[in-house]
Amino acid sequence: MDMKKFLSDLERLVNIDCGSNVPEGVQEVTEIFKKELENDWIVEVYPQNDGKNPVLVAKNRDSEDIDLMFLGHNDTVFPRGTVPAWSYKLDGNIATGAGVYDMKSGVLSMIEVAKEFKNEDITIALVMNTDEEISSLHSRPIIEKMGAKAKYAMVFEPARKNGNAVIERKGLVKYKVEFFGKASHAGNYPQEGINAIVEAAHWVGEISKLHNWDIKNSLNVGLIEGGAGVNIVPDYACFKFEGRSHQVEFFETIRKTMEELQTNPKVAGIKVKVEEIGYRPPLVLNDKSALLRDLFDESKKEMGIKYDWEVAGGCSDGNFLGVLEVGVVDAVGPVGGEAHSKNEYLDVSTVEERINLAKSVVRKMIDRKII
Repeated sequence: MDMKKFLSDLERLVNIDCGSNVPEGVQEVTEIFKKELENDWIVEVYPQNDGKNPVLVAKNRDSEDIDLMFLGHNDTVFPRGTVPAWSYKLDGNIATGAGVYDMKSGVLSMIEVAKEFKNEDITIALVMNTDEEISSLHSRPIIEKMGAKAKYAMVFEPARKNGNAVIERKGLVKYKVEFFGKASHAGNYPQEGINAIVEAAHWVGEISKLHNWDIKNSLNVGLIEGGAGVNIVPDYACFKFEGRSHQVEFFETIRKTMEELQTNPKVAGIKVKVEEIGYRPPLVLNDKSALLRDLFDESKKEMGIKYDWEVAGGCSDGNFLGVLEVGVVDAVGPVGGEAHSKNEYLDVSTVEERINLAKSVVRKMIDRKII
């Protein structure tokens, strides 16, 4: 592969402010890939979220059925204005910059792998969304629609700091809960008020009881707001929380708990609005995922590459595919670390190795008529 071009492309992409909520940035990156692929691939860009979070889909041939999906995202977690203060830098084998590891290097890697097999008698689909870091709220329907027609998928999220890839992931659900009460003077007419904060606090306590790390079910209330002053009975409160688990049943327990709380309020007259703001089902090992994992292990041994497989607490877009019986392996991109922080880095020396490993696996899948 042309490593010089890879690094040049990487620098260009990293030096674009493209957080999930920076429309012009994610649109620019999407347009770069569209121009690169449209001459040799069938490219379609879906203008999700009124064009603010486009999804690019590229296929090597016109077929509904997909033998192999490659997934990656073009957005980062960083806010507008990050790049001018923190641009791409390469020092030896260590590259730094916003999204250099998570996951511009992975998207470039998956394109490099896909191009190798573009003319093979298989259908390859590349999917690049721009809202992965905000739970793929807008791209989820496209990923699921394509996943329903796919056999196998490789998610080019970055490998772990220790080089490990991911074979299973927890599922995730996020909720926003709002409380609407009635304001009143806390000294003169407290009895006329309906305290939204009291009800919210009751919910926080009850919801938090579902956290059970002994069985790896986590629940975290991460944001809360409400009230205007201590002398005013608050008429509004809101909190947001997430739950993570390998078991779909846990998410149903959360939902039922909220239904029970809503039916039996602690504060009379309170009104409550519950909104699901994110969901990814668990990515659990199935037979096809195990087969794909074993092919990676075989190629790793042949190439002298040593790393293990992890069960991750975090999510990716691969979570949407496992429940559709797609064979999924995740975190097959290059090695680095400190994602989502100003210490994010990529170990450039692992880029070509991980690309060649993925190519070796795809070649085995073709030669053995797995796809």
